[in-house]
Amino acid sequence: MKPTPDTRYSLIAKLRDPRDVIAWNEFAGIYQPLIFRVVSARGLQHADATDVTQEVLARVAGAVEQFNPAHESVTFRGWLYRITRNITIDFLRKQSRDRIRTNGGAKGEWPDVASPVPGDSAEFRRQFEKQVFRVVAQEVRGHVQEKTWQAFWETEIRQRPVGEVAGELDLTAGAVYIARSRVLARLKKEVQKRLAETGIAGEQENQHET
Repeated sequence: MKPTPDTRYSLIAKLRDPRDVIAWNEFAGIYQPLIFRVVSARGLQHADATDVTQEVLARVAGAVEQFNPAHESVTFRGWLYRITRNITIDFLRKQSRDRIRTNGGAKGEWPDVASPVPGDSAEFRRQFEKQVFRVVAQEVRGHVQEKTWQAFWETEIRQRPVGEVAGELDLTAGAVYIARSRVLARLKKEVQKRLAETGIAGEQENQHET
């Protein structure tokens, strides 16, 4: 069974060792898709978004040794957001300069297409929450019986009638309710744990990210 990725600050500490392949794979499994989606939302093509994502990960690898959650004014998620935003802005500005230079425009005439967009930080937070749910859901599914998972997924996520799902899974309606409740409780517990570990609910972070 696949080991549970550890997104706590203990994992961040492990990232300080570039030879710790397991820690970096766990980190990439959660954060790489998140970074890619956020970067792509700024209008970058797939290849460009991939390049920027890799640059963000490289920047994290080079700077994570200096990150100390006890001394930083933002959480790791907020720190990662700033790196992602700044690298994306740098890429878009360079892209704009190159386009104007190619078209014969004067230096400094490019539109400020890369300025931070209001709500960027909130969007990063939403995408982070979704990615945490995806990772946790995959883990929880691996720890419960498939019928239990399907009972939860079909009734809670797809919002199908309990009786209909019970018939398909050869379960009683009561068994479906119990299965759904157990999976939902486990998901909520694990998601909240992950969000708390990365300071998702910290008001202090919100004040510094905007």
